[in-house]
Amino acid sequence: RIALNESSFWSGRPHDYDDPGALSYFSPIRALVVAGKFPEAEKMADAHFFGIPAAQQAFEPLGDLLLSFDSGGSTYNAGSADNAGDAGNAGALDYRRELNMETGVVKVSYRVGDVRYTREVFISYPDRVMVVRITADKPGQVSVQAQLKSPYLDRTTGSPTRLIMDGSWKGPMKKDWLIAPVEGRGIGFRTVLLSRTEGGKSESTDSTVHIRGANAVTFIVTAATGYINYHRIDGNPADSCRRIVDAVSGKDYGTLLRRHEADLTGLMGRVHLDIGDVAMKEKPTDERLGRMREGSDDPNLEALIFQFGRYILASGSRAGGQPVNLQGIWNQDVIPPWGSKYTININTEMNYWPTEVCNLPECHQPLFDMLRDLSVTGAGTAKKYYGVGGWVAHHNTDLWRGTAPTDAARFGMWPVGGAWLCQDIWEHYAFTEDRSFLRSYYPVMKGAAQFLLELMVEDPVHHWLVTPFSMSPEHGYYDSAGRLSFLSPSPTMDIGIIRELFPHCIAAGKILGLDPEFCGRLQAALDRLPPYRIGSSGYLQEWIEDWKPAPAGHNVSPNFTFYPGSSIRLHRDTALAGAIERWMSAHPARGGFPASWDIAVWARLERGDKTAEGIRSYIGHSVADNLHNRGSNQSDASFGYTAAVAECLIQSHDGEISLLPALPDSWKEGEVQGLKARGVFEVSMRWKEGKLVSADIRGRGAASACRVRYGKQVVSFPIRAGQTVHLDQEMRVVQR
Repeated sequence: RIALNESSFWSGRPHDYDDPGALSYFSPIRALVVAGKFPEAEKMADAHFFGIPAAQQAFEPLGDLLLSFDSGGSTYNAGSADNAGDAGNAGALDYRRELNMETGVVKVSYRVGDVRYTREVFISYPDRVMVVRITADKPGQVSVQAQLKSPYLDRTTGSPTRLIMDGSWKGPMKKDWLIAPVEGRGIGFRTVLLSRTEGGKSESTDSTVHIRGANAVTFIVTAATGYINYHRIDGNPADSCRRIVDAVSGKDYGTLLRRHEADLTGLMGRVHLDIGDVAMKEKPTDERLGRMREGSDDPNLEALIFQFGRYILASGSRAGGQPVNLQGIWNQDVIPPWGSKYTININTEMNYWPTEVCNLPECHQPLFDMLRDLSVTGAGTAKKYYGVGGWVAHHNTDLWRGTAPTDAARFGMWPVGGAWLCQDIWEHYAFTEDRSFLRSYYPVMKGAAQFLLELMVEDPVHHWLVTPFSMSPEHGYYDSAGRLSFLSPSPTMDIGIIRELFPHCIAAGKILGLDPEFCGRLQAALDRLPPYRIGSSGYLQEWIEDWKPAPAGHNVSPNFTFYPGSSIRLHRDTALAGAIERWMSAHPARGGFPASWDIAVWARLERGDKTAEGIRSYIGHSVADNLHNRGSNQSDASFGYTAAVAECLIQSHDGEISLLPALPDSWKEGEVQGLKARGVFEVSMRWKEGKLVSADIRGRGAASACRVRYGKQVVSFPIRAGQTVHLDQEMRVVQR
């Protein structure tokens, strides 16, 4: 069974979630917050200040390609998870399954009797097809039946070399409070399977292609939906599939494979991380993970899992598709965990943390496309809920670009999700210095800043500028009366996001020569924001008052200020950084995306001992045998881990390139090639006994000065585009 997904196949249909009556409740909710009646404000928000409906839609599975093999007198599904352990029943021996992350080719091989069978599978971005090739080492031994199945099937039709599956989403689905119920039909889709047989016989019915006695067979699968954009689903998937099929009709397997490998290797081959014993790669991954869970070290596997995050980003986020969601593109459930949507209070952002530093800038484009959409739908939400300009998105969005608050106040009454996403726009510019890109997306950043500038009000107690009511994602507190509460003015994470967005807009305005008056207003607002403070606990204070925290949720929200933000910096803000370190020591995360975030924060704290601990804990508790996240198959943890490892090796957020700032203690010897630094630099390094041996800094942008730090040593030098500066272990420039 090969699960099929198409990034635009979602539940529901185009929908405007905004409640036209919400604005009349904004001032009453604000008045309750000012009066300190936080639970009452939350109750009113739950009743009157959410979307219609308050839940959004889900990313849905397209269906399955089912392959049944007749070999040695037994029919079985050679792709099933239990087949490797069922060799006695199926007659299959020496079963091996592998993924080459450099080429993006999955290979399965096994033996039945004296015949060895091999199956290769890849998804080609250049040709928009999945290719499955089945061969045997003896002629006439390939017999297989192929079927297409879907929970949303309308019909299948067949010809001797083709199988077509048409379907459409239909609701309502089984009840789930995180997925809004919708009746009727939604997006239509088509899936086409082509079979190319070498020898043997091929027959078909309307449901199955039968291949008998072939030397080899190649299946080519493509799919399309009727999705045009978030408000139109009247596209023709049959026409889309026809164009793709026509384009591949003259390409043999070798051509398709070469085009695919050239594309993916062009992305994956940019960065290599080599640590540990390379001979470990010959051992099965599940056995290696098992030993790590029991306490053994395997730095080579830790590097492999770093590359896995790059691999799923290169595989799941390409121009023309949708951004990666909670499950990436690998959701097989009709009722997926959390709707497999875009949770933009950490998860979607974490998905894209590795994009620039790990040299995959092209993979950012789907997120930028979504941001442009959100700036349109979010402008309506800003007017209807808050009565201000600009645009807003809260803690969730979906294919239909919903921007109204969702779920409940304790989760979703958070008007800075869109503002956080805008950090990706600036990061892409910081790593590429692409002015045409910045000019194109500056209006999106400006709109998010305009919303917050017009939304903020003066706090009557401290006289700071604050967001009128918000919350610290998944964290509650006990107010002065001891009541569990969530809403408050300007929690620290809000301030941290504003301290990123406003300076980025100001810098962009100067670079582009735009909006000096608007940028001046942003600067004046920055000067009036609440300061960061250390609470009585010794930690960074999370709310505007020093309230007692309730049992925490998954997020580590105040740490945004330190990573991925940088408004608190280790060597500049030592007391605040110390408060974050105390919190980190007292709240170790075991698994999932919080563990990945932990590693990144420890990296910013330059604690190689703690990054080593965090990496071992993450792999021990979070990584499944297929390297995805255990349990829910969430992809955010994988992306976050990759970004965190990169942060251990290189940092560039503080006006300089810092080499090996938090090298894990267990990584005694190794090298990395191709990481990126802000300012358009590419960096490669070698180390031995935990110490830098050499570094190569390659200029990719305009001629500029480059400042590089290793520990307490700092060097500066000019560098031109295309020039490589080599540094030795003493940080001396030995060649240019």
